[in-house]
Amino acid sequence: MADITTADCVIIGAGFAGAATAYHLTRNGARDIVVLEQEAIPGVHSSGRNASMVRQVVADSALAKLTEEGAAFLRSPPPDFPESPRFEQNGSLLLASGEGWRRLARDAEMARSLGMSAECWTRERAVAHVPALENAEFEGAVWSATDGVVDIHALLTGYLKAARAAGAEIRYRSRVRSIDVHAGRVAAVVTDDGVIKTEKVVDAAGPWALTVARLAGAVDAPLHPCRRHLYITSPIASVDRKWPFVWDVTHEFYFRPDSGGLLLCPCDQEEMAPCDAQTDEAVAEILFDKIRRYLPALSEVAIRKHWAGLRTLSADGRFIIGPDPKVKGFFWVAGLGGHGVTTSSAVGALAARMIGSDAGGAAESFSPARFAA
Repeated sequence: MADITTADCVIIGAGFAGAATAYHLTRNGARDIVVLEQEAIPGVHSSGRNASMVRQVVADSALAKLTEEGAAFLRSPPPDFPESPRFEQNGSLLLASGEGWRRLARDAEMARSLGMSAECWTRERAVAHVPALENAEFEGAVWSATDGVVDIHALLTGYLKAARAAGAEIRYRSRVRSIDVHAGRVAAVVTDDGVIKTEKVVDAAGPWALTVARLAGAVDAPLHPCRRHLYITSPIASVDRKWPFVWDVTHEFYFRPDSGGLLLCPCDQEEMAPCDAQTDEAVAEILFDKIRRYLPALSEVAIRKHWAGLRTLSADGRFIIGPDPKVKGFFWVAGLGGHGVTTSSAVGALAARMIGSDAGGAAESFSPARFAA
């Protein structure tokens, strides 16, 4: 006979979306929470395979409020946060050209209006700060002094440890098989290990979020898992570990110091079904083509290792956070794209408020109801 248990809330996924939501739910007083993770450890996919960068300046004002709040948490976690993840506040330089530069300058102005650090720099000033940009192709740069790089593994572990210490249960190797819905409301989650009776389910399954939603008959939100590659070079004598991360938003690539060399990304984006993303050797040529054309000072770097992960994007580029419009008790925390690290605490806090009140409306910009039609 299947094991039958109960929970006030079941969170599906122990990546940043699920872990931060569990953390904030428990901080708000919730205790009877079960987090289900299909893998043996957390962060196997998107949450553990990203570039660890904390970027606040973005084009969307609703998202910018979350990047600002999330980054503030990472720079100064609460004293009782169990892991105290290392945050290297070396800043960021966002580069652009032409109309892209004019848009980026407007994004910086909006960021300043929200209280963020964002300065428009000349090309000369940016090159003086990062000499590798000497012959790079860009018109201007936005400098954000409070951006940086965070220890993603300590951060994810911290969310989960704090949630567990406050009473949440984390179940690994626990795959969801079905979600029972009675009279339009969530009633239970069926896993390989048994049945969990509950009236609240949080879909924080990352690339698998739409798969989970379909188990419940929730709204068919247009989510697209997309593969992206990251590359680590051999050590480079000229690299200063205090350089900021540099992101060319016009030509779409970024780099930052890592392990004595650089971490590089060509910002590739290939949609695929949810999976354990494997690398495609052909993408390296995309990276080197961009380096030769737009960053010639680094054209002789040697790649030491590389990997790929999935970023899950919604059709309109905005997060999906809040109660489902079709199934009562079903909540979304999905579609975080490449902003999951930066916004994790802010997203978890927002989701926890809505789950705790069993109602939406506070975050209309991210509501799954926008896909109901």
